[in-house]
Amino acid sequence: MKKRFMFTLVAALIIFPVLLSGCQSAPSGISQSQYDQVMAQLAEAQTQLDAAQKNAGDLMSDKAAADAQLKTSQAEVARLAGQAAQLQTQLAALSEQYDFTGATPAETAAKIVKYYHETHIYSAYDLFVCSDMAAEVWNMLKAQGISAIVAVGDIDTPITDIILSDHAWVLAEVAPGQYLALETTGGRVVLKNENGLYYRGWSFDSPAELKDYNRKIWEYNIRVTLRNQLAEEANKAGDLHNNSSNQSEADTYLVLYNKLIALKVDQETALNQLMNGITRLAAVIQ
Repeated sequence: MKKRFMFTLVAALIIFPVLLSGCQSAPSGISQSQYDQVMAQLAEAQTQLDAAQKNAGDLMSDKAAADAQLKTSQAEVARLAGQAAQLQTQLAALSEQYDFTGATPAETAAKIVKYYHETHIYSAYDLFVCSDMAAEVWNMLKAQGISAIVAVGDIDTPITDIILSDHAWVLAEVAPGQYLALETTGGRVVLKNENGLYYRGWSFDSPAELKDYNRKIWEYNIRVTLRNQLAEEANKAGDLHNNSSNQSEADTYLVLYNKLIALKVDQETALNQLMNGITRLAAVIQ
C-alpha cells in the first residue's frame, strides 16, 4: 500500500510540470503559431478599429466645419445676390437716365443738352468755352442721328457784325428745316418765342469750321490790338513832328511816323483778309 502511494505521487509530480508547461504556451488544442496569428489579427483589428474611430471623429469634426462653412457660404451667396439685385436696379436707373432716345427728335435733343449740362462744370464762360461745349453737344446729337449746326451771336442784343459775337449755342434740326435752340451752358431748350435772338446770328456746319472761326477770331483780336497801338504811336509821332523845334528833328519824327503808318496799314490788310475768311466760314441765320 505504501509503494502505490509513492508511485501515484511521483506520477502526479511528473504530470504537473507538463500541465504547467502547457499553460505557458497556447491553449490546449491550438498551436503556438495559430495563437500568434490570431493575436496579430486581433491587434490589427484593434488598430483598424482605433483608426476607424479616429476617422469617425475627424469626419464629425469635418462635418461640423463643413456645416459652418456651408452656412457661411450660404450667407455670402445671399449677400452677393442682394448686392447683384441692387446693382441691377442701379444699372436700370442709369440706363434710363442716360438713354437719350425720346419719343421725338426734339425730346431727344432736350435730353442730350440736359445730360451734358449735368455732367460738365465750367468755372467761367466765354465765346471759346461756349464754342467747345456747343461742339460736344453737336457731336452727341450727330451720334443720335440728329442734324445740327453751331451758332454764334449775341443772345442779349441784336448785332449785325459777327466780330461782336460773344456766345455760342446749338440749333438741332428736329424736323426738315425746323430748328430747336439748345443752351449748353444752361442745359435747356430755348424756344423762339422765349428769345428770338437764339434763332439769329451766324452758323457753322461742323465743329471743325467753328474751330477755324475761333482761331481767326483770336488772331483778329490780337491784330486789332496791335493796329490800335500802332495808330496811337503814329499819332504821337505826328504830334512830335508838328511840334518840332528844328527841321532835323521834324524829319526824324516824320520817318518814324511813316514807318508806324505803314505797319498799321499792314495790320489793317491782314484784318481785312481775316474778315473775308470769317465771312466765308459762317452762314447768316435770319
